Amino acid sequence: MKRAARTIGAAGALRGSARAEYAYEAIRLELLEGALAPGDKLSVIDLAAQLQCSRVPIMEALKRLEREELVTIVPQVGCRVVTPGIADVADFFVLFAAVEAAVTALAAERRDADDIVRFRALCRDIDAALASAGGPAAHDPSYRRLNLRFHGEIHAMARSPLASKMAAALWDRSDFYIKMVFGSLYFSRRVIRSHRDIRRAVINGDPVAADAAVRSHLQRVGNAVTEQMAASTSTGPRGADPAEHEPDAPT
Repeated sequence: MKRAARTIGAAGALRGSARAEYAYEAIRLELLEGALAPGDKLSVIDLAAQLQCSRVPIMEALKRLEREELVTIVPQVGCRVVTPGIADVADFFVLFAAVEAAVTALAAERRDADDIVRFRALCRDIDAALASAGGPAAHDPSYRRLNLRFHGEIHAMARSPLASKMAAALWDRSDFYIKMVFGSLYFSRRVIRSHRDIRRAVINGDPVAADAAVRSHLQRVGNAVTEQMAASTSTGPRGADPAEHEPDAPT
């Protein structure tokens, strides 16, 4: 947890529920962008020391992460990062594709002229940021953050808080699975093409094309992740290079 603690700082100055929220965000960030990997043990004592807080907010944070199925808590034994099975991951991406595609189709149907102006500007900003982002071996967290901005704007255009809440709840798990096998998200050429298809469909107001673009994209995501999981199971972990497999980033 050292990287997360350095990035976010200590929780010592906070009080009450704010400490639990702070601890949650710190551990969550390490799961999604840091060094924590499936099967790693999470020590409540060590986390409390690193985040400079008591054990209570740490336990509250871990229980919340357990509900999100990112960690597993065994009473009287301890807490570990989850080690998901291939079938569960495959099923997850089927569900994720369906929900995210529905939200994106709503965005294509409901966006207005002002939305399009904002979306075009955001896409230009993202393209500019990608030009200076690190290569696949750098495991640059900016890819994940740019991806969230892109799809966050699409969710805003959908104007469906319930649907957006359902889909956004799946983002972290998708990011975790991709990091689990490839080290981080990376915008490969295939990802960039997929995002352009999604952009075009939303801007053109074509919900059918938007739905299809997202479903196709996420099917490739799920296939890339589960194929690498299967390869690692049969040959042992080998530190997969995301550039070699060109995995799609989650949407």
